[in-house]
Amino acid sequence: MGYRVGLILGLGLLLVWGTALVTAQTDMNASANSCTQTLEALWVAASDACVSGPVGYICTGGSAPQSVEPVGPVSNALVSPGALVEIGLVDGLQTTPILPAGASGGIVWLRPDQPIRFTGLALGEVRLRDATPPDFPAWQSIVVETLPPVETGCATTPPNVYVAQTPFAEPTNIVINGVSVSLNGTILVITRPGETVFAGLSGQAGLFAAGQNQLLRTGQQISVPYNPDNFATPIGAPGIAAPLTESLAPNLPTALLDRPVIVPQPGYVTTQGDVNMRAAPTTDAALLVQVPAGEIISVLGRNPAGDWYHVRLDSGETGWMYAPLLLQFVGPITAIYEATPLPPQRYGILGTSAKVLAPAGVNLRTAPDVTFPALAALQDGTQVTLLARSPYSPWVKVDASGMVGWLALITIETESVLEALPIDYDVPPPPEPTRIPGSFGNAFPDPNRNGN
Repeated sequence: MGYRVGLILGLGLLLVWGTALVTAQTDMNASANSCTQTLEALWVAASDACVSGPVGYICTGGSAPQSVEPVGPVSNALVSPGALVEIGLVDGLQTTPILPAGASGGIVWLRPDQPIRFTGLALGEVRLRDATPPDFPAWQSIVVETLPPVETGCATTPPNVYVAQTPFAEPTNIVINGVSVSLNGTILVITRPGETVFAGLSGQAGLFAAGQNQLLRTGQQISVPYNPDNFATPIGAPGIAAPLTESLAPNLPTALLDRPVIVPQPGYVTTQGDVNMRAAPTTDAALLVQVPAGEIISVLGRNPAGDWYHVRLDSGETGWMYAPLLLQFVGPITAIYEATPLPPQRYGILGTSAKVLAPAGVNLRTAPDVTFPALAALQDGTQVTLLARSPYSPWVKVDASGMVGWLALITIETESVLEALPIDYDVPPPPEPTRIPGSFGNAFPDPNRNGN
């Protein structure tokens, strides 16, 4: 009898314990989903406020900065999301940490004007100071300090970082923490006690300090030494480039960048001879381009078998290459997939909205070519929703007040990342061109012969 009672009590305790574990796991999942959704809302609001901001200004995308120099009208002007202040009027600022529980956080864009062209994005708690000498463009030289992270209880909170990015194929020369940076792409900057870490996210950068230069490629990181609490002047040369540490910048919302990028995997690969880049990890997939020998290529991921790499060229083109044909200088690759992922899309409505930009109007057509019938004429300024892109021509599928059709890309204006739109393969190919008389075996009539 006692045995049965003990067994029943034991089973009851196991049931209660199991129920408690399930409840706890459910609560944890709900909490994780909640903080991720809160961060997503924060990115959307910041994107709407500042992604299309003008050159020559600082734009506040998140919470008001903790401090702005000089204090007064300038600091007061940067309080609300979307606020713009001429970049030359600001000497320094400190942003706030990302706090999902409070749906708040520092997100600030810096867009210097000519002759230097780059965008700086401060995410989380970051101190920024303009260290540019007189008679040089404002913010060409900058001192960056990323503060230690605050425990938020949200696993998807990104670290405090500063990202600098040039427009595509427009290199520039800037100075970050006393290091001369020849930048042609995207770099991430994080400070730690006694060092500044530069990480390559796209393109490449030359780092020059203490009389020595190091080349920073996509998928690599380089450390530069400093005295504690003084990031204005390095005390040594840039270190040797090492494969990017994946934990350096997890959960980075790269869609906030002027040119969204996929965060690369550690290291890079090079071609030993001509290598085909294909649309999928198989030799049956469409050939995109043949890459010549000697090209240095960043790695975005690999297929489950590990015999194909998903790669990105310096031109920005992405595709798949057969791994055994490449010299490999890579670290652990954790991005594993079979289907090619789309690049990151803009947050919120910017990812799908567009406006007709055609003074004389434009025809909305049934398929992506001018030879297909017109559904309607859209006036200049008409707002449309982007749905997909064509597999064979620069056209996009749109929804214009419930009417779905195709517009030529040159007739719209959008902040959307067009490469991130899905491809609609269910469209008819453009019609064959009309044959010219006399071509393809047809003969012109001989005017000197009477019907013969």
